[in-house]
Amino acid sequence: MLAPQRWLLFLGALAVAALIPWVSRGPGSAPSVSSSPARAEPQGAAPTNAASKMAASKMASSKSAASALPEVSTLYEEATSAYHARLFADEGAVVLVTQTGFTTLRAGEAPARHAISLGPVVARQGDALVFWRSGKLRAISLTAENERELAVVPAPPQYLLASGGQLAWIQTTREGGTSIQTLSGSGVRVVFKSEESVSAAISSASFIYWVSERRDGSWHIGRVGLDGQHTSTAVQRGRPPAMLALGPDGLYFYAGPERGVRRLTFDLKLETAVLAKVICSPLAVSSRVVCAQVGGLFEIPPASSAPRFLAVERAGPVTTVGATAERAFWVAERGDGQLVVRSVVLPEP
Repeated sequence: MLAPQRWLLFLGALAVAALIPWVSRGPGSAPSVSSSPARAEPQGAAPTNAASKMAASKMASSKSAASALPEVSTLYEEATSAYHARLFADEGAVVLVTQTGFTTLRAGEAPARHAISLGPVVARQGDALVFWRSGKLRAISLTAENERELAVVPAPPQYLLASGGQLAWIQTTREGGTSIQTLSGSGVRVVFKSEESVSAAISSASFIYWVSERRDGSWHIGRVGLDGQHTSTAVQRGRPPAMLALGPDGLYFYAGPERGVRRLTFDLKLETAVLAKVICSPLAVSSRVVCAQVGGLFEIPPASSAPRFLAVERAGPVTTVGATAERAFWVAERGDGQLVVRSVVLPEP
């Protein structure tokens, strides 16, 4: 491991040590809004005592304003791993999907848990979940009623994508390539085929976006409409994004600790920096970007380069994040093999 990375871990240890007095009061205790999320050290930068003192001073000053942060709510706990969980959040309900079923969380109501095998891939489509099981695409309502078959699909899709009334999925071919498909009546229609593999995908209305990886290690982001019209960005080098998130003004992705969070317009013509030199994985986007990193969550407000800390998560790693205009939601892995779902009100931009 490189020396700058070790130094980053050392600064992280200082931050965690400074947080101990606050988090002992519960998940709602956290550093102040003015505290900064973990930033990546520039490559080749040498650690100094001054940098260490600056980090300690920032943590100390944030302690006095801990009460400025909103209270964190624990919504649900389940005896299953968080690493296979997915979270779908909108204004109507939050849906947690695990390997053993799904749970619907609505404000003012008790969690509604449904034990049903949904298979390896799931997508939310309005008030229903679409999933693959036993060679068929199926849909079931959020009340776990009215399960129905949609189409025969012999192999499980790599990605299942739903947006509005549109449904598409990505299959891995025998040669290691990609086939993007959609429903056509009760049958299946191939929209696009490629010899490249896919490492992330998402859909918006009638468009599918994905991160395409080439055998030489390069990557690019592609877009195809359900009418078959295709375009892509220029080829890039380095680590490809592990996920894509939809925002109101484009696609968002995390490009590593140096480049940070990036935004790409829906037409794929313009990529810009949202916030560089920051760790943000996983992430979600609503009216602002919500990021997770070791120890908690922070947000990047719209039209701002100054991140704001939201909450400490002391149970364990955050594995998935969701956001609406008013709240952030996340799933964390507990040390005893359980997951926990929490939420926090997003402050005014």
